[in-house]
Amino acid sequence: MTALSPIQAGITVDAPPERAFEAFTAELGRWWPLAYTYAQAELDTAVIEPKPGGLWFERDRAGQETAWGEVRAYEPPSRLVLSFAVSPDRAPEPEERASEVEIHFLAEGSGTRIELEHRDFERHGDGAGRLREGMASPGGWPLILADFARYLRG
Repeated sequence: MTALSPIQAGITVDAPPERAFEAFTAELGRWWPLAYTYAQAELDTAVIEPKPGGLWFERDRAGQETAWGEVRAYEPPSRLVLSFAVSPDRAPEPEERASEVEIHFLAEGSGTRIELEHRDFERHGDGAGRLREGMASPGGWPLILADFARYLRG
């Protein structure tokens, strides 16, 4: 499959990098949009395990856990790399078919510039272009990052 260009998305939040990183990772279940979960209204929480080789996953109210991918780098307060093991059809898929999301938390004045790159879409196989289009659209990463900024504002 032809390589698909990475998505770049970013937002500036009114919190120092330490707070932005902590909120993004340790408080994922409080701000991640329900529309981007398998459980939807039955979501209990979403978690990023704070170590390379850990998982990022959701847990529904019945206690069922569904992985979204692996934690590839966990470097507070500046960098997080996650595999994205969600298929173009919005189903879990094997790690070897996962794309990759790298997020940098950069001090900017009294706030933080969050810069995200989602790459390696072609690893998803058929439908990879559709997944890339969806995550690049206003309802993809821009929406997810806007929800995060809204959460930080309280």
